Amino acid sequence: MALTLVSFKLCPFVQRSIIVLREKQIDFDIRYIDLRKKPQWFLDISPTGKVPLLMVDEEVLFESMAINEYLDEAFAPTLHPVEPLLRARNRAWVEIANQLSASQFGFTMAKDKYSYQQNLEKAARLLEQLEQQLNSGAGPYFNGIEFALIDAAFAPFFTRQGMLEAWFGIGLLNQHPKVRTYGINLQERRSVINSIVADYVEIYGLRLKQEQTWLCQSATN
Repeated sequence: MALTLVSFKLCPFVQRSIIVLREKQIDFDIRYIDLRKKPQWFLDISPTGKVPLLMVDEEVLFESMAINEYLDEAFAPTLHPVEPLLRARNRAWVEIANQLSASQFGFTMAKDKYSYQQNLEKAARLLEQLEQQLNSGAGPYFNGIEFALIDAAFAPFFTRQGMLEAWFGIGLLNQHPKVRTYGINLQERRSVINSIVADYVEIYGLRLKQEQTWLCQSATN
């Protein structure tokens, strides 16, 4: 069985799938494309025109969590909780992870202070919800000691936030100690460390500057 991921280097959603593949020690290839100039072969196989895709021999899967669910079912051991209610709750919290990544994208790419603050405040509200959820348990990860798909869903946010805090000192995690510790635990996991390209920091920083974001402009004033 040949597995090939298709995405672009900064995609947080393909990072989730790479984490799962690394956790399960599955052999795979990855093919990067330029989203500004999507190749025709990609458009021919992508129902939504979006990334990531997972090519499984001749079959094509899309949407990161569908890809991750497939990988979890097809390759042992499972990264989902065994108990049905906990498993369902994990799946529900993926939506919070999605919203958090969207808010992060919003405040990093904002062109003005108002848009920046609106998205930052939304991210802060989501982090407060996550703080309360983490307060209800004990352990380095969302469910405790076991790393799960939900952790793979949250990890890309913390990968980027660590860089943003180092560059701009946003302080988004200052009021959320449980979340901050959770993020550190995720960033220290080998599968997360090995889920981004070697020049990710350089590419991400360049992207922010090229987009002439309010965040970059305010940092130089």
